[in-house]
Amino acid sequence: MLQWESENELNAFRLLDCDPDVARFHEQPCQIMYVLNAQARSHYPDILVEKNGRKELWEVKLESDAKEPEVVARAALLVQELPFWGYNYRIVLAKDLSKQPRQANACMLLGFGRRGVTECERELIRQALIRHGRLLWSDACRGKFGTWGREILCNLVLRGVLTIDLNLPISPTTRFVARKGDF
Repeated sequence: MLQWESENELNAFRLLDCDPDVARFHEQPCQIMYVLNAQARSHYPDILVEKNGRKELWEVKLESDAKEPEVVARAALLVQELPFWGYNYRIVLAKDLSKQPRQANACMLLGFGRRGVTECERELIRQALIRHGRLLWSDACRGKFGTWGREILCNLVLRGVLTIDLNLPISPTTRFVARKGDF
């Protein structure tokens, strides 16, 4: 269970949860002590993201808040200094996290994709991909991939086996394709 302080952080968690390259993420993972303008300060980043072997500390901000002089100065300092400690630092804008249809797609994938996929179901999808090169959401909804077709496709997207364009609404014509050549 994760605790979020705003809908913006919840949006970030949903997108991170749908990204198969993200190994893990945590809310308010640490306190950073730093000196800015000869004054000792502390900062609690919103999220630690571990992705592709890298660690990033995210601060989720409204665009107006991200432009505040103190936030800009702190971000510049942390972007410069944290790599020495093995972390990247970034400001993530709330407007980018809330973009549609990405959020709606994330909710759909998370809603359908939590059920596990059996080896037989995975093989059914693999064979269908070999025959057709892509799978359609409408086929899953019509039962072409079994009773749990929608759940299977969504789970395989969450696991990084299949991919879709998250920037387009999931519709009957949505194409699911193999993410990596060695499905």
